[in-house]
Amino acid sequence: MNSAKTIGLVVMLALGASSAAADSRIKSQEVSNFRSTLTRAEVQAQAVDAYRNGRFVRGEFVPNEIVRVQSTLTRAQVLAEAAEARRLGLVPRGNYLPQATAEQAEMIRLAGLRAVQNANVSGSARAQVTTN
Repeated sequence: MNSAKTIGLVVMLALGASSAAADSRIKSQEVSNFRSTLTRAEVQAQAVDAYRNGRFVRGEFVPNEIVRVQSTLTRAQVLAEAAEARRLGLVPRGNYLPQATAEQAEMIRLAGLRAVQNANVSGSARAQVTTN
């Protein structure tokens, strides 16, 4: 009885594998029989246009709409916030995507503000030295 079950299982697995192989052959034939209506130059022109306008697909990111955002942060502020996030261990690595708590987010924001204030203080001190 036990050997009959084993034989039945082997037959089912073999049939399943052969049907999966047949399915992949059909799909590969569809791909190899595809005929484009565009010339090579037209496809290349579309690719260049998509790349220039930010619609070029990179990795898993597929842009639906081009959204251009102008940052309101200074370079010093971004660097300070990044350093604070790194110090708090909030930088993503691989599949590890840490989430900042409200307190950590505030610490990051304040680090950026301190950087702006320090830049303003040092900039005004530099301006006084050069004018004197």
